[in-house]
Amino acid sequence: MVNDYFLVRAEAFRPHGTLSDGELADENISGFRWWPPQEIAEYRGPDLFSPRDLATPLAALISHGIPAHVVELGL
Repeated sequence: MVNDYFLVRAEAFRPHGTLSDGELADENISGFRWWPPQEIAEYRGPDLFSPRDLATPLAALISHGIPAHVVELGL
């Protein structure tokens, strides 16, 4: 599988998909929330981010701004 990620500037909003709460529950999704960068970097739970090392490219984006070229991310 290949995923594409895009940086999109947007106003603050409450994250929620187009599925109803019942449809989300059918997919074993119990909710959405924003993750602060530090919490992403420190997370040691059983779930996985995609890419797995999301904290590194996210920190680079926050520290150095938008890159001038496409950045390829691994698993």
